[in-house]
Amino acid sequence: MDSDLVDRNRLGVCVDVLGPLILRVQGHDIDVPGPRRRALLALLALEGRRGLSPPRIVDLLWPEDPPDNALQAVYSHISRLRGHLGPLASRVERRSAGYRLRLEPFELDVDAARRWAERHTAAALDLWRGPALGEFSAYGALEAAAVGLGELRLRLVDDLLEQRLAARDPDVVMEAVAAASESPLRERTAQLHVRALAAENRTAEAMTAAQAFRRRLVDETGLDPSETWARLEERVAARTAGPPAAPRPIARVGRPDGPMFGRQHDREEVVRLLSTHAVVTLSGPGGVGKTRLALDIASHLAPGQEAIVVTLSVVDRADHVCSAVAAGLGLAAASALGVPEIVAALTDRRLLLVLDNCEHVVDACRELVNAIHRGAPGVQVLSTSRGTLQLADEYVVRLQPLPVPRDVRDVAAVRRQSSVRAFVEYARRRRPGFDFSQEEAGDLVEVLRRLDGLPLGIELAARQVAVMPLAALRERLDRALDLSTGRSAPQEARQQTLRATIDSSYRLLNDDEQRLLRLLAPFLGGVDLPTIEALADGLGSDPLDLLHRLVDSSLVVADPVSGRYQLLFTVRTFLLDELRLLGQAEEAHQRFVTRCRVVAEEIRAEMSGPAEQAGDRRLRAELDNLRAALDRAGLADRVAIVVAVNQVVTWRDLPEIWAWATDLVEDPAVIDDPAWWAILACAAEAARLLGELDTARRRARQVIDASDPGGDPGALLRAWSVVAVVDHFGGDFTAAREAWLRAASGPGAERSTFIGSAALAAAYDGDHQTARALLAEARTAATSASHRAFAAYVEGELLAPTHPTQALGCYETAITEAARVGCTFVEGVAKVSLASTRTRVGDLAGAAEGFADLITTWRRTGQSTQLWTTARNAAELLAVAGSQRAAALVLIVAAEQPGAAAVDAQIARFSRRSYLPLAELVDDSTRAELVEEARWLSSSDVLDHLLAELETLGSSPPHRLKDHVQDAGDQATKGIEDEQRDDLEAHRERSPP
Repeated sequence: MDSDLVDRNRLGVCVDVLGPLILRVQGHDIDVPGPRRRALLALLALEGRRGLSPPRIVDLLWPEDPPDNALQAVYSHISRLRGHLGPLASRVERRSAGYRLRLEPFELDVDAARRWAERHTAAALDLWRGPALGEFSAYGALEAAAVGLGELRLRLVDDLLEQRLAARDPDVVMEAVAAASESPLRERTAQLHVRALAAENRTAEAMTAAQAFRRRLVDETGLDPSETWARLEERVAARTAGPPAAPRPIARVGRPDGPMFGRQHDREEVVRLLSTHAVVTLSGPGGVGKTRLALDIASHLAPGQEAIVVTLSVVDRADHVCSAVAAGLGLAAASALGVPEIVAALTDRRLLLVLDNCEHVVDACRELVNAIHRGAPGVQVLSTSRGTLQLADEYVVRLQPLPVPRDVRDVAAVRRQSSVRAFVEYARRRRPGFDFSQEEAGDLVEVLRRLDGLPLGIELAARQVAVMPLAALRERLDRALDLSTGRSAPQEARQQTLRATIDSSYRLLNDDEQRLLRLLAPFLGGVDLPTIEALADGLGSDPLDLLHRLVDSSLVVADPVSGRYQLLFTVRTFLLDELRLLGQAEEAHQRFVTRCRVVAEEIRAEMSGPAEQAGDRRLRAELDNLRAALDRAGLADRVAIVVAVNQVVTWRDLPEIWAWATDLVEDPAVIDDPAWWAILACAAEAARLLGELDTARRRARQVIDASDPGGDPGALLRAWSVVAVVDHFGGDFTAAREAWLRAASGPGAERSTFIGSAALAAAYDGDHQTARALLAEARTAATSASHRAFAAYVEGELLAPTHPTQALGCYETAITEAARVGCTFVEGVAKVSLASTRTRVGDLAGAAEGFADLITTWRRTGQSTQLWTTARNAAELLAVAGSQRAAALVLIVAAEQPGAAAVDAQIARFSRRSYLPLAELVDDSTRAELVEEARWLSSSDVLDHLLAELETLGSSPPHRLKDHVQDAGDQATKGIEDEQRDDLEAHRERSPP
């Protein structure tokens, strides 16, 4: 926990918050204007490597009434912060979870203060230039951080006084008086003041100061000083509170055996908390590595610091905890000592006390740690427990399992993962030279996944490679809970197998807690709070109390941001075994299916209105559960689940759910079900989403042509929407508009989108007046964010031919709104039009980047119609940029794709689909060569080639695009506008008044 002094003026970046905010870049002070931008800099600096998501930043900067454009303001502030950092702008990093400011050690003054706290206390205090974060009182998070930093400063003041008192500094009394005046109710400071007076044999003054503090504390707080204070008064009166005695031998802790991978961030967080807080608990499931991390921290203390570890796993009774701690401290007659005696022994000591494995004696540990915290200010407690101590001043760090690789294709990246490194290290202890090949990487990753990345499980599995290959180990993972570690020491009995580890936690629960935990076992994808409440119905305890207990026991993993609660795979396996042993498996799985049906129907309702964003998040979170429910459900439940969720995923990148309707429609038993026509309509929608347009039309016509489609008007309306889409893709926009309006003729959540699609078909047919009227009606009927996003997209399509710059704004609005609620289809088509319009106004690099992103997305989601429409539009960009041969190859292959939307010169006039005659790109000879080349290439090869061309174009320097921009921005756009104005005028002349 120590570091040498560093000249911070020579660091690349310095952010100082211990006083007015200062930003220094490469030795130069940089002015950061505006309170919110300054607050954002402080927030990012203090948050460190964890970073902050844009929505979280909005909450922190506008805690009460954020403006409508708050997100845009955040992006603007981030951009300007990068500008302030100048050559080090890349320090502001965009990660999947949000933005973070990457600071090296000592670059944040708070970090420097913590690093210097032990060995260079005076230097650490000198970093304060005034109240920490004093200018940010309007921002709650920074105000709270300021309290902690104020406490850190006071602790450093006390530590420095302690050091100077031990060194018999002649000025210590004067400094102690000043400190006590600044913090008149702080007991440790008052103790140092009294001890400093006593050290100079000023006993009467020391007694007067002690009595004055006692009176002041009672008068202002109503509290009495601690027992430590009373003993100090006795020692002052007895003249034994003078200079400290000769130091006792320092107790040191040996480093733990075994590898320590993937815990650097957790280690830094614990060390940071211990620098400012007296009680820190390492919590997490059994086998996650709490003990190993605590021992590692205790073994790396600075010179002169003392640590004592007390192992409580062998303590079988709560009333034996004090005896174990007393013995660990080396106190005489340890078995007869209680809490007061232990606190008295620790009063003047400075040490780190590690209490390991507290969960089964947590009440006794809570009482002892609370007393130590009040009576021994120099003692810090680091406890490990599957639960928490439930103390007001306790800070909890929950250890998570080690991350498991998701992609095994890059073996080098797999080898770098901490879980893999730990497995290899343990395996080499049994089989020196162990390694794994590319072919074995999949087996290894599956082993780690099934073991949840738990270090104990990894150790158990790695032992087996001495006698079997990885493939055989993977096949035998059903016995993973009973693999042995080979540990035989009494204190390690609970970790001899994973089953023993989990069972020891499970048996500490009461009946209601165990019952609820077992009911969670079938939920492969975890649960939310409403599901917890539904499952707890009928139990005698409050659901929230039960949940808190399960989370605190580390048997349930909580994600407070998403509000989801998950079981580790190993815990779930243990609970499924328990259900079978108790004969409760069938009941638990039926309750699981029933709950999934309710959740599916709730999601459908949420996604049709203002709660669409929450519904989208919930749908994606529940996907694993819904999939598992379909495997176990009877026909009625399967039909209900599929119909509910299928109707809300039309515009989302969830092709698996599209396929559920296809699978169900092929089940002969469904034909006699009352919901047959609804299932058939869902299957028609699924076929058109997958580009099977003939199948989509055939299924939709079956529903339309039925004399009575099951009394379900929704199925009929949906069938008409499928016919409309097929007509639309085929270029028959008149028929498409009529079919869309039929789909919109009845009530339903999708009425707005059907009318908006009719507006689009009318515009593509050249009838802009009707399109405008329908768009206005669609906006009136909109009930959700995706409806409004689609309306913005349609508006852009209407504007693009004559007002491309205004259209860009509409597309960007559609993209932002659609992305916010997970509406990937509208986001995608708006991006296609945005990229196409950028091509036509000359932003070729931006268009290339947009097209590349879209092609990757459509390939991933399997939407072939959108994929090849986008590819054609991207070919136009290549042609504008001078890559005619590559553009022609894409168009030749696109024309052969069965799911591609139809296009010709007439369709392209108003639909904004790209149409480039091959004769305008290449001569006949080159065309013949390309046709022959296309025969030997797969469509995937051509798309890969297209992506490579787009990447090259997107990274081209501006001067290389100058001529193309001129052509696209001035000539092509003008020609398009003139041509479409002529066509619009001709349409008006043909139209009846």
